[in-house]
Amino acid sequence: MLILRRIIAVFIPLVLSAGLATCSGKGADEITRSPVERDDDMALGNPKAPVVMVEYASLTCPHCAEFHENIFPELKAKYIDTGKLRFIFRQLPTPPIPYAVGAEAVARCAGPDKYFDLLDALYQKQAYWVRASNPRNALMEIAATAGINQDAFDMCVSDESNIKRIQEVSKLASDEFGITGTPSFVINGERRPHVTSRPYVLEDFTVIIDPMLARKVQSD
Repeated sequence: MLILRRIIAVFIPLVLSAGLATCSGKGADEITRSPVERDDDMALGNPKAPVVMVEYASLTCPHCAEFHENIFPELKAKYIDTGKLRFIFRQLPTPPIPYAVGAEAVARCAGPDKYFDLLDALYQKQAYWVRASNPRNALMEIAATAGINQDAFDMCVSDESNIKRIQEVSKLASDEFGITGTPSFVINGERRPHVTSRPYVLEDFTVIIDPMLARKVQSD
């Protein structure tokens, strides 16, 4: 628990300025990121895709886990895998914040090729590691499935640069889009959809993405 206490001590003062969210070398011609991406973003899909979706989410948010388990696989098959959509995941931690920050550090420790696989595992097993009597050990179990040993785990979760990155992303979400809850989505620069009365369904996104794709076809 010492590492988690260190995360609390470092992260909380940094994030207060942005507020807390609540759960609700490459060649010159080779494009590897969409124009809106940070250099440290984790993303999936065609960087030249006509639609770019940024999800602000927390690994401790049950609603985020619900989206990733029930909606994201369909979204990925329909739009990301077909090159129509670029998906960017940004961590916006919700309580318990040290767990969310630690879990994000673990996912990043796996590297870009395994990041989203580990993200899926963390969401699928969210109830297990968030509620565990020893969350550090629970996270280490999940990290081990991606080949992360204890030394690498300890180094990753205590990396202050990761904490600083999350603080910057939190401030960006708040200042540019007024985001205070998770999951929240920014699609081609606009925060949407707004759904508060029920969980997200795929149609909440198709009604936004399909017209954007149609307009792209017409403009071409």
